[in-house]
Amino acid sequence: MSENQKPVLSLAAGYHLRAKALCDGRVTLKNFALNAVAYENDGLGHDEFLAGKFAAGEFSLAMYLALKSRGAPYLAIPVFPNRKFRQSYIFVPENSTLRAPAQLKGKKVGIPSWLNTAGLWARGILSDEYGVQPQDIHWIMPRKNKVDLALPAGTRVDVVASQESLAARMLQGEFDAIIVPDFPDEKGWRRLFADSKAVEQEFYRRTGIFPTSHAITFHTAYLERHPTAAQEMFEACVAAKNLALCDDADATYSNFVWNRQVWEEQQAVMGADPWKFGIKDNENVLNTIIRFAEEQGLLAKKMTIDDLFIRIDEA
Repeated sequence: MSENQKPVLSLAAGYHLRAKALCDGRVTLKNFALNAVAYENDGLGHDEFLAGKFAAGEFSLAMYLALKSRGAPYLAIPVFPNRKFRQSYIFVPENSTLRAPAQLKGKKVGIPSWLNTAGLWARGILSDEYGVQPQDIHWIMPRKNKVDLALPAGTRVDVVASQESLAARMLQGEFDAIIVPDFPDEKGWRRLFADSKAVEQEFYRRTGIFPTSHAITFHTAYLERHPTAAQEMFEACVAAKNLALCDDADATYSNFVWNRQVWEEQQAVMGADPWKFGIKDNENVLNTIIRFAEEQGLLAKKMTIDDLFIRIDEA
């Protein structure tokens, strides 16, 4: 089949090394013409995927869980290119008296949305690890959720619109803390957990959980027309990720001066490949985020891994 005869498989990708080889043409698909576009703004990429501008997209897992439980026509493959430990993403003003998770009880915490995956993980970890329930905190977000949710009884969430960032509002005294998916541009904040890396490494050693925020998700109509696209995309994503792992091991590739020491430290804690794709290496992670989504009112009905992900040949 010539390139001109191949069906186009368009992908709204993230802006990171795991997707770089998909976007620059180093990794191709056998039976599809891959058109992968990297979005530095995750939210814009998600919106473009939802609008039907792409057959597939790197998509918010919290939003996917909410939509899929309501019968939305999407289906994910077990590719998880965006993962972060979220203890590092709970921020307080640098002069705050808050030093421990338990002190968040009764406080005002700003979040982008109840459907933000970073917040989903952080709230679940606060509950599981520290006994701080979502109902213990007064949550404030700048806009309504894009999906109507039935939150657990006693959960207090207010919408207070503003053109300013959550970090700026916190620093002005509107919130006691914020949970956001990226580091604030503003100065004057610190992490709630003073040694968050040590906390996260201990959490990983004990639970084996490396939280995933995104999954590659298809419009089901595309898969109905092209059922082999899921397997080919999975294999391409694995190949691209493996190239990224090779780049990580190259001490010359990175701009970071001590990147090799960081790489060695990560290997000692998480092994050669923390970014494993597939179901078999991610069952605990996936069952945990599904449980968190149910506990926090994102799901309209119970969901399982098989409801959410295509079973792929992972060999």
